[in-house]
Amino acid sequence: MALQDPHVPNSIEIILDTRAVTPEQVLDLRRTVWPDGNICRREAELLFEINDTLETVCGEWRDFFAEAMSAHLVEQADPRGYIGEDDARWFRDRVLADGTIKGETELETLVQLLEKAVDAPHSLEILALEAVKDAVLRGDHAVLGNAALVAGELGDPEVALLRRVLYAKAAGRSEAISREEAELLFDLNDATLAADNASSWSALFVNAISNYLLVHSGYEPPSRDRMKQVDRWLNQPTDGLAGFGRRMACGIMNPGRTIEAMDIFGTDTPMESVYRSRLEAEQSGRKVAGRVDADEAAWLVKRIDRDGALSVNEAALLHFLKASDLPLDESLSALMARI
Repeated sequence: MALQDPHVPNSIEIILDTRAVTPEQVLDLRRTVWPDGNICRREAELLFEINDTLETVCGEWRDFFAEAMSAHLVEQADPRGYIGEDDARWFRDRVLADGTIKGETELETLVQLLEKAVDAPHSLEILALEAVKDAVLRGDHAVLGNAALVAGELGDPEVALLRRVLYAKAAGRSEAISREEAELLFDLNDATLAADNASSWSALFVNAISNYLLVHSGYEPPSRDRMKQVDRWLNQPTDGLAGFGRRMACGIMNPGRTIEAMDIFGTDTPMESVYRSRLEAEQSGRKVAGRVDADEAAWLVKRIDRDGALSVNEAALLHFLKASDLPLDESLSALMARI
């Protein structure tokens, strides 16, 4: 169903003609587009076309749009919760159809996708962070939904939004900050040096950059393809849960037979390998966490020296690292001497 479809209901035609939507019309849309609890691609396209047309929206529309896209891209994903590259590309192309994210509805939807998904392509997280940064620097009230926004200034609402994106379930990779994220935060810090930023921005900057420098969990969620293998294994009639139940029942019905654990669980099942990989990654990560190595130190020196000055937030970061009593590469000595 698309706008040119002759079967588009009259209620949708009214919304398109007025370029506005009311709570009552949103309820009618839920009944029309979402009667079975599923959102197909054609219906998702229709909702985007409606959103592109709207000049006046209500909170009910924003909630409905975000819920519908989450259902389409997260709940109905195969496997559930994993946003694939193709779906991520479709969503990115759709929100950037006119060159930029349009309004609070699309940005809030993107953030909720990252919060609800088990895993999503990194490009979606960077898209969200860049959208917040660009909206702050432009003073775009519509995208951030903050009427009190001052161009080039980070208030508490903007900092809270950045925090949601950085630590979203699908973006955080066990809450470790990536270098690309750290670069973006440094760029935003450099661009807002003269602004009267909220104190929460300093706290987020120091915490996030030190997180990147000191936390290396090494863990990433199993890939989408790997989880598909797990799903297939779980539903196999001769293996998976069904096979496990039969082997267990066999042991119960034949008490004279000695059953080893491996008789029941098998060896190297897909689910077992997923958890083993996570354990190994976490153990490996703990070995390298809690220190700033030469590569990270070189990056930090380059970032701080980029404009030839030491900002308040950068000085706070160095104070934090110095007070941590953790091993720091000797190349940071000159920076530390400046504080």
